[in-house]
Amino acid sequence: MTFPAVNIAKILRSTAFVILCALVVATFAASPKTATKPATKPAPGTYNLDFSKYDFIDTTLNIIQFPRGNASFEAFFQKMDTLVFENKGQVRILHIGGSHLQADVISGRIREHLIKEYPGASAGRGFIFPYSAARTNTPATYASYYQGIWDKNKNVQKEITKPLGLLGIAVSTRDPRAEITLLLDKYNSEPMWGETRFRLFGFSDNNDVVPVLRIDSTDIQGVHDTISQSYVFTSPRPIDSIHIQFRWIDTLQQATVAKFIADSLIQDSIMRATLDSLQKDSSLKNANADSANSVKKDVPQNVALPLDSMFQGECDVLDTACLTKDELASKDTTAKDSALAQIPDSTLKNARPHFTLTGIIAETDNPGITYTNVGINGAKVHDYFEEVCPLFEKEMEYYKPDLVIFAIGINDANVEHFDDKQFRDDYDKLIARIKKVSPNTAFIFETNNDSFRKVRKKRFVQHPNGEIARKSFFMLAEKHSAGVWDKFSIMGGLGSMAKWEKADLAKNDKVHFKMAGYQLLGDMFYKALIQAYQEHIANLPAVEPKNAEPVSK
Repeated sequence: MTFPAVNIAKILRSTAFVILCALVVATFAASPKTATKPATKPAPGTYNLDFSKYDFIDTTLNIIQFPRGNASFEAFFQKMDTLVFENKGQVRILHIGGSHLQADVISGRIREHLIKEYPGASAGRGFIFPYSAARTNTPATYASYYQGIWDKNKNVQKEITKPLGLLGIAVSTRDPRAEITLLLDKYNSEPMWGETRFRLFGFSDNNDVVPVLRIDSTDIQGVHDTISQSYVFTSPRPIDSIHIQFRWIDTLQQATVAKFIADSLIQDSIMRATLDSLQKDSSLKNANADSANSVKKDVPQNVALPLDSMFQGECDVLDTACLTKDELASKDTTAKDSALAQIPDSTLKNARPHFTLTGIIAETDNPGITYTNVGINGAKVHDYFEEVCPLFEKEMEYYKPDLVIFAIGINDANVEHFDDKQFRDDYDKLIARIKKVSPNTAFIFETNNDSFRKVRKKRFVQHPNGEIARKSFFMLAEKHSAGVWDKFSIMGGLGSMAKWEKADLAKNDKVHFKMAGYQLLGDMFYKALIQAYQEHIANLPAVEPKNAEPVSK
């Protein structure tokens, strides 16, 4: 008996499809209460979702919608195919937004699914930044620490003194003690990252200071790329802890200034200890003021204690109100109170070296996925424009995402009168910037979450702008042949944020989510993205193998 030629490629695709379907079904199964004894231990990163207690969520809408078809996703899907079927190549994803993305909980959840589950391969962590040096919250997925005095510039500030890049944030220092540390696996129960190459975007005003990567007490010098204003470091082994020091070309001057600061801090500590001792002595209550003044007279005017201790923050990473207060409290204090700012001219031969850092890419040469989150608390679409972030395209040139997920819009629409046409025009400009350096990039628009507008203390009203913004996102998707993940409708539509808050998924500011809410949204987006890819696999055309021979029996 003779059978038609076997389509090996189709079989492989079908097998991968079945495996993928089984994975997603297992990942998003109902409550484990209905399950029998598990055959094996669940794979790392899998999560069971029980939507029975969230009946206000419309799971039937949890798909990526393509108003004009998914033809523009062909390049992205093909790169996924190469990675999945051949274990070759790298796929790069960029998720960009505001405070939802700076916290990196929803995006962190999606990243974890992709890296641990499907396709289960990492090509590096992507863009990272020492947010603590800017006195703002570091993404929840890694830790950042710093030493020395740093100034910050963010794309949401009224006055910006440094050019910003893809991340919309920069930190600058003149401090000879300046260091930054990033711990990528700080909060992971098991290691996820082993990076071998780092590109640090930054520049020295007068080419008189360079960054140095420290590994095991060894200095790793970077290769300076003047065109991209970056330094490329290669690690001798995979690492998940990044420690950068900043070396002045004039090492003697750096040592001299560092010693001056150290001596100043010692003198200041003595002064403070003396003042405390005087204040605790009840017998000298009436003399406290005079004694304090007497001590102060003996201390040089250029001595003060800088606010430069290692800072991870006192606020919960999702507590936006606390973060705002903390940032306002620290505003201008480093420049005003720093001993560094009051160093006498005689101590320096030349102007103090100055270095500005705008971002770091952590990556490997391995096949896999790199998933970068970009977000600044309070950011709007126009905050990523040329006049605000002039280095945006230059830095994206070295990332070139295959897929961009847009989640900017909650701050644009959180106003009494929302100009939806201007909103769409702004997105057109931002998309043009991305296409300029990455013309084959696919786009997914994430509609705004439902939210309430605060009209007075503890008084909130439903915010209809969420529905208006939703319509704009669909119009943008049709214009740019993009996909849409309709978060607004999936949540339950207008007023649904109150139900999410009642279910302990959202914060009482009625704009942001709690950890569980962000994680749930991340799980759902991952499922929708993988489902879109499943459909691509299922629709792949059958390709007859060359020189196929009939199979006889």
